[in-house]
Amino acid sequence: MQMRYCQSEVPPLKQDKSLKESRSFGISIFRITAPEMMRPRMKTAQRQRDNNSSGGSIQPPPFVPTVRASHKFRFTSDANNGVYNIDRASLLNLLVVATSATTTVRLVEGIRLREVEMWSNPTALGSPPSSLQIEWTGENAPSVVISDTSMGVRPAHVRSRPPARSSAQWWSMSGSQETDNLFQISVPQNSVIDLTVDLRFVEQESPTAGETPTGAALGHIYCDALDGVISGQLTPVGYNKLP
Repeated sequence: MQMRYCQSEVPPLKQDKSLKESRSFGISIFRITAPEMMRPRMKTAQRQRDNNSSGGSIQPPPFVPTVRASHKFRFTSDANNGVYNIDRASLLNLLVVATSATTTVRLVEGIRLREVEMWSNPTALGSPPSSLQIEWTGENAPSVVISDTSMGVRPAHVRSRPPARSSAQWWSMSGSQETDNLFQISVPQNSVIDLTVDLRFVEQESPTAGETPTGAALGHIYCDALDGVISGQLTPVGYNKLP
């Protein structure tokens, strides 16, 4: 009796028929709806290809003509335990081109300081240790000194970014507050100083005159000393120093 009750409650034939109907229903939906969903996309893509090929309404995107770059300058110190104040003019005069033996113009219209990193050589055995330091002196800067001292064979090493919301984070532009001091460094002789900066090159503006050299070659590109004078003690590496 229990066997017959189960068979009458769920007949095998009814199960098979329901399963077939559900499978058939699912397949029919897929076969009908899939092409219908894809057809409008195909028409849109075809329309875009037709517009492009016939010079249609596709407009060129905006672009920025300004030549921009991020770059790292390297310098070495020629004097022992020198103290140097770096202002905006020192950064703007880093890259110049000679227009005569005694005149230059800047290649850079704007420059922004990203990071300063310095190393000093370990001292000889038995000699006093050597130290280097940087102090941010710009507007809104906390005037905190960051320093390190060489120990044994380990060189002194300092890496620092401009303080948040200080003027050292601002762009330095030709003709605008060029005498503002941004930071001060104190380094022993033969130290290495790296400056990571963002650059904006001259476009349609009239070039700004750089420092006055003595015996520069016409058309040659020079890098000025970091401390901003021709006879400066922070010599560029990999560039011709402005004579």
